[in-house]
Amino acid sequence: MVDPPGLINHWLAVWELNGFLARQPEQGEGRRTWAETAMYALDRAEAAGLDAITANVSRFHLRADLIDDLGPTGAPLWNADALAADILAALPLRREQAAGLAANWRQRARSEILALRQCKNLLVPAQSIRGHLSETPTVRELDEWLALRERLP
Repeated sequence: MVDPPGLINHWLAVWELNGFLARQPEQGEGRRTWAETAMYALDRAEAAGLDAITANVSRFHLRADLIDDLGPTGAPLWNADALAADILAALPLRREQAAGLAANWRQRARSEILALRQCKNLLVPAQSIRGHLSETPTVRELDEWLALRERLP
């Protein structure tokens, strides 16, 4: 069954409202509950046809905001190391490939530039959680991506 196109907008509205409430400091630890509801709505919007990159950029920003503001927990949604791994898994290019394309990105095909831009957008939340990460191979890989990020379009 295909969901009607308006369903994406419905779920995005639910995402926006709950995401807004999750970012309100006066909500305290309740912010995580609002964020979990927002994440559910974003999952539903993605299931209805929202593209995965757009959903992940939004998802990763909210997770990073709460990890940075409230601190990490052992729950995967609020664990900085888990978020770093999720960000790396969502990148549409390998780092070596992105580095090669970034060297002369202005001469690249539109699809390659778009993939580089998607990498850059997906990496933004990683900067705010960097101080919460454990020293692991994942964080070393993330640091290499963050160094490359400055050269991406």
